[in-house]
Amino acid sequence: MVLRPQLRTLAAAAVAVLTAGGVAACHSGSPHERTAAPVASRGPGGGAPNETPTGNPTSASGSPSASPSPTPSGSTPSGTPSGLPRSRHGLPPVISNIPVQDKVVFITIDDGWEKDADFVQLIRDRQIPVTLFLANMAIKKNYGYFRELQQTGALIGDHTMTHPYMPRLSYSRQKQEICDAADIYTTQYGARPTLFRAPYGSTDNDTLRAARDCGMKAIFFWREVVSNGQIAYQRPGRLHPGDILLVHFNPNMTADFKKMLRTIQKQGFRPAPMRDHLPAEFFQ
Repeated sequence: MVLRPQLRTLAAAAVAVLTAGGVAACHSGSPHERTAAPVASRGPGGGAPNETPTGNPTSASGSPSASPSPTPSGSTPSGTPSGLPRSRHGLPPVISNIPVQDKVVFITIDDGWEKDADFVQLIRDRQIPVTLFLANMAIKKNYGYFRELQQTGALIGDHTMTHPYMPRLSYSRQKQEICDAADIYTTQYGARPTLFRAPYGSTDNDTLRAARDCGMKAIFFWREVVSNGQIAYQRPGRLHPGDILLVHFNPNMTADFKKMLRTIQKQGFRPAPMRDHLPAEFFQ
């Protein structure tokens, strides 16, 4: 299914409401046996999932596991930091937050439908680190816009060719969606993406296998959804160190982004580059 921009906005708003309500994916077993992989709550015919998965393993109390010492800015950690989900059975880990002690958050921006020139200038002037998960159908008429963002330091990630609901597809189709986008971005942006986000955050085991087989080293979910500049919190009330924020390119991008940045700053946080806080092997 291909979402037009208007429907995409409605889907994002629905996720925001659910996230604000603290909806979380259910996992069997004890808290320490939970997986971070998102699980859709509806079948293939039910549209976008209505669950928000948890991130890294939680303690028996339900709070996040202890975070390691922060990685100095500008360096890339070696090995998987303590508390970061690890690969299981050779499949890429699914990550909702990055374990840090500093008051930093990670801004991710999906799709690429809207292309506000003022937004590029904002990112450039303020040197704001962002990770872009791009859907080829949304960006193919103007790859250059996202090249400009890349030149400011933005990291390019894979978000499939046509933004489908992945669990509805066979393994071969999922692989085609991920690999074909990665091939195009390699040509357009000079490096093959190694980070992946599934449309709607919906994955099954075939998604993980396809992502691995296309060279993806990690799959990203999120902690907070940002809509119209407003942050909807999965854990009520505030940001937490290492949270991943989900934003979408939208018609009021620059104004909404400034509003979000003010909220982040007011809570004493700052955006940080993912590359500085993830294992070096994620980018190899």
